[in-house]
Amino acid sequence: MTEQAVSILARHPWVEAAWWDQGRNAVLVRPAAAAVAVRPVPGPLLTEHLEHWRHVYEYVYATAQGRHGDDLDLSGWRASDTGKPFPREHMIEWIEHAVALILRDKPRVVIELGCGSGLLAHRVHRSTRAYVGIDVAEPAVQRLRAQALPGVRVLQGAAHELTSPAVTTALREATDDDAAAPDCVVLNSVTQCFPNEQYLTAVLDDALDLVAPGGTVVVGDIRNLANAKGFARWLETARNPESTEPQLAARAADRLAADEELLCDPRLFARIADRHRRDIRTTCYAKPLREDTELTRYRYDIVYTVDVPAPETARTIEWPELTAERLRDANLTREPTLVTGIPNALLDPHAPDAIHPAELAAALPPSWAVLLDSADGHLLAVGPPELYRDRDAVRDNDSTVGSNDPNTTFVQRRLPEILTDYLERELPTAATPDIAVAQEPTVP
Repeated sequence: MTEQAVSILARHPWVEAAWWDQGRNAVLVRPAAAAVAVRPVPGPLLTEHLEHWRHVYEYVYATAQGRHGDDLDLSGWRASDTGKPFPREHMIEWIEHAVALILRDKPRVVIELGCGSGLLAHRVHRSTRAYVGIDVAEPAVQRLRAQALPGVRVLQGAAHELTSPAVTTALREATDDDAAAPDCVVLNSVTQCFPNEQYLTAVLDDALDLVAPGGTVVVGDIRNLANAKGFARWLETARNPESTEPQLAARAADRLAADEELLCDPRLFARIADRHRRDIRTTCYAKPLREDTELTRYRYDIVYTVDVPAPETARTIEWPELTAERLRDANLTREPTLVTGIPNALLDPHAPDAIHPAELAAALPPSWAVLLDSADGHLLAVGPPELYRDRDAVRDNDSTVGSNDPNTTFVQRRLPEILTDYLERELPTAATPDIAVAQEPTVP
């Protein structure tokens, strides 16, 4: 029976190999490479992962809990520490911050991947010639289409379909131009639903290939892998304030290991840009929101600018040499300047001269922004975004920088379910053995 089950499972198209493991008393399987591939098209297991998130968001948008109006549907936006909806004013500030990043370079043609209910579309389209929104959730797409915003086209699709004929047609119809290219591609608060780093890289490569010279790719509201341990601890402290130190550490470690969303080290985005064929400037923004929530503490934004010169040399001033009161000094902006090494009061409150990101933003000259000066966000920088230089920049040989791998976790759960059903159909009268996805690199 066991040998027969192994033989049947080994023939499944999503399985590369199957074997019996006596120690685990289970059939171990290794997924076929094509089943988890990103290119040329997503494999079936990767597609299952994407479909999981589509179902999640279709449910969220269909229930519409948190919908304040056509231009302010906050369904699904709840704080992890309290389970309650984020304050309306906080979310409006979050939206305004994202819109400012998108419109900073005055784009005329915008494509947004993961447009949802139109939180950004309602505000961005007023300043553009054309806007094309793409989302996987049918209720969100139908609702946004029905609002018939001027110059807006809305499609149902996934992020990896950015270069599909349907998007090309929508872009042509929106611009009345067969050769139109977007000068801004937006992915705001969607990367956490991506299966893995390979999928993220493929989507960003498409966006960077597609965007017009001088245009931008805005990747917003990214969950930060570099401070994920701090987030897990912060969250468990809020939920279990009476925990002992060992209990807190164990709960935080378990939470981080079980996280089903994609978390990215900010330095990963510079590495993706370095590998690309075009000249790309990568700028990493902090979230200078006034409310102290996970959105402000543990998320960040990336803006790619395509086909532009490398940042010019700027003088660097360390924060202890400069205070918030002096940031508006007219002399400060007379030459290219970055202020670095600024302790983030949200993440390092006991550091000398620590300051809240929102307080820092309020003191800036008009052309400056609050940037990340360390991957974990404990240090901030300020200055013109076009001068940004990542002091923690990495290259391909640094294996410590990257992302977690939600798709592997998903496959470990989902593939045994699929194969158990398959085996029960193939051997309906026999007992089905336990099935697990192997971690070993080779078949024993």
